Amino acid sequence: MGKNILYVTNYYLEDVIAQRNSQPYISQAGQNKGKYIIDMLEHGGNQVTVWSNAWTSSRSFRFYKGFRSEINENIYYSDIVGIPGLNALTCFSSSKRFLKRYVKEHKIDVLIFYNMRLENSKLALYAKKHFGIPIVLQYEDGLTTDAHITGMKRRIYQNMEDKVLKELDGAFLVNSKIQVPCPAVVIRGAIREPEKAACENVANIKASEVETAKDRVYEGTTDNVPKILFASTLDRQRGIEVVMEALKYTEADFKLQITGRGDKETLAKDGTDKRVEFLGYLDYETYQQKLRESDICLNAQLAHHEFGNFSFPSKIFEYLSAGKLVISSDVADAEEALGEALLIYHNDDPKELAKKIEQAIAIWQDKNKWQHYQMKISDVIQENSIGRVAEKVNKLLDKVGK
Repeated sequence: MGKNILYVTNYYLEDVIAQRNSQPYISQAGQNKGKYIIDMLEHGGNQVTVWSNAWTSSRSFRFYKGFRSEINENIYYSDIVGIPGLNALTCFSSSKRFLKRYVKEHKIDVLIFYNMRLENSKLALYAKKHFGIPIVLQYEDGLTTDAHITGMKRRIYQNMEDKVLKELDGAFLVNSKIQVPCPAVVIRGAIREPEKAACENVANIKASEVETAKDRVYEGTTDNVPKILFASTLDRQRGIEVVMEALKYTEADFKLQITGRGDKETLAKDGTDKRVEFLGYLDYETYQQKLRESDICLNAQLAHHEFGNFSFPSKIFEYLSAGKLVISSDVADAEEALGEALLIYHNDDPKELAKKIEQAIAIWQDKNKWQHYQMKISDVIQENSIGRVAEKVNKLLDKVGK
């Protein structure tokens, strides 16, 4: 039987952008992962209500009142103020008021909260203490290992992590290397609607059907050169520097489209290498269109960085679900979990990445090799379909839910 879930996260829709005159501060990958989690929980027969702070990234010094989304009535936004340092306090106060009202009219079987963000964690601890609601952590990114969180702020996060880990009833882990003192399930990513994935038609093909299947799955750009997509937060730990350095070691002809934002985005805007096209931060629909048009996708998150031990680039699954050939670093347990379906490079080495780019292009040019990888991708899609993931998650929810 499905659970009534309150999902405390940072996910947002376009209506909050219009109200707050600013793009909320969350990465493209974080947005996509939030949607995956919601879709997966609903696919498993659960009723999901979303409580989102949708922090404004502006310093407007304005107060923004929370509201119920008109686009999706199951999404509620907290009050927020465009003043650094006061955002968390305003959000937590608004969150407590919302929870007190909500529990009077609705039963909450489980509260799932995103990462160790202060405003999310404090609400989860409050919900458990005052209302006895089991709490499940969607644990990823390891905020205390994030290079952008330093000094006193890091100590505050570390203190919050210590408190949360003692109270958890369950956890969604982003890779198998993370250890928590409670029941947990690994969710590296959930592939939505696998029946619509580009490589669905190779899932169970027989030898006699291979020739026909080759023509069906050999999709992507019709240009003379392949399109490589790199969609990421553009900072050091997600590997933009490795990507740009790798370009120096290959003269292969391709178009590299970079989308995202971050403190290293000037590298993508440089303009020195004419193969690079910087697209900026894209809305979900535009991003999906660029993904459909691409041939090869790239994940360059640093493997030899503490941050990598607490994360897994869920966008890899989105790339695979679209039937794309994926080049990836050996971050977290990527090689162990998906090695045969990926082109893995090691040691965050730009020279090795350059070789993998050339290898990927060679595969793109050869239908036989392309078909070989599509077969491997289809296996990953079946094993990580949204239905399979929902089954695992529901078992955990049954164990910890009220």
